[in-house]
Formats: sequence, structure tokens, C-alpha cells
Amino acid sequence: MGSSTSALSVLTEDILDEYSMLTYLSKTEILNLFKTFTNFGPETVQRLDYRYSIQQVERAFPQLKFNPFRDRIYKVFSSQKDDRLSFEDILDLCSVMSQKCPDKVKAAWAFRIFDYDDDGAVGERDLMTVIDKLTDAQNSGNFIDRSDQQHIIRVLMKEMDLEANGTIGQLEFQHAVGKMSEFPHSFCFRV
Repeated sequence: MGSSTSALSVLTEDILDEYSMLTYLSKTEILNLFKTFTNFGPETVQRLDYRYSIQQVERAFPQLKFNPFRDRIYKVFSSQKDDRLSFEDILDLCSVMSQKCPDKVKAAWAFRIFDYDDDGAVGERDLMTVIDKLTDAQNSGNFIDRSDQQHIIRVLMKEMDLEANGTIGQLEFQHAVGKMSEFPHSFCFRV
């Protein structure tokens, strides 16, 4: 009981107000997330900058454990790029994945997740990696051979590469994703 009082003293009303203004999460959702993550141990209660392991994050959000892009999600949302997430990183992730997050914001984060080489564009190698992740090429019978992958990439490039420069930029990606009615629902989970 004493630890929950000290935990809530770390998350002051001012900080809670700030988090709710900067995210697409309600104060109740933020408090619920805070309570969930402070249950991982006494060291997490004392500091908002505590960095949670991927295993702790997956205990709180088991749906991430089975997401084919989980490694990339962790890398993109980790402010320190250290395979750990702070509470604020978790808030960013949950905010983007919330139903209240605008589609354009979701698309901007999805672009970063699909830009595997971090060069500011989604190119053929990035798309090859996405296809491999979606088909779980390493572990299942869903393997798509390279010629089929190349065909899929050519079709995607033809539809999405509006500037015809061999890569898909963030605006092109957002434009294409904006046409996909199921995208906001597939880039979402409940907090």
C-alpha cells in the first residue's frame, strides 16, 4: 500500500496533465499504464525514467510478443535505442496504437517501423524485410520465393512511389496507407 502512494507521488498531477496533453491517452489510461508498470518491482516505482526490458513490456502487452514487427517497434519507440523502453516511450507507443490517434500520425510511425535501414525512405530492401517478416520466412511454410517477392515489390513501388525515384518517401507512404481502410484498425491495440 505504501509503495502505491509513493508511486503516485512520482506521477504528479502536473505530469499527468502534461502526458494527457501530449498523447492521445486519457488520464485514466495513463494511470492504468503507470500502475501496470510499477507492479514490475520497487525500482520502477521511484523513477519515471526507469527503462523497462522488452520482457516486461511484453508481459504488459502480450500482443506485441506475437507481432512480426516487434523488434522494429521496440527500436523505433526506444528513445535510447537500447532495447528498453522508459515510461514515456511506453506512453508514445500506446498513444500511437490507441484508437484516438489520427491515421496520419499512425502512418508516420508505421513508416519509421518499415524503414529498416533508417535512411528516411522505404526501399526495396526494406520491403523485402517486411515481406519476410509477414510471411515468417525463417520459421514457417509461408515462405515466398524471391521472384514472387520481387513481383510484390514491383507492384508496391508502382502504386506507392509517386516520384518514381525507386523509394517510398514518408508522404508517399502516408498517402498510400490513407487509402487502406483497415490500416488504422490493424495498427492499434487496447490499453
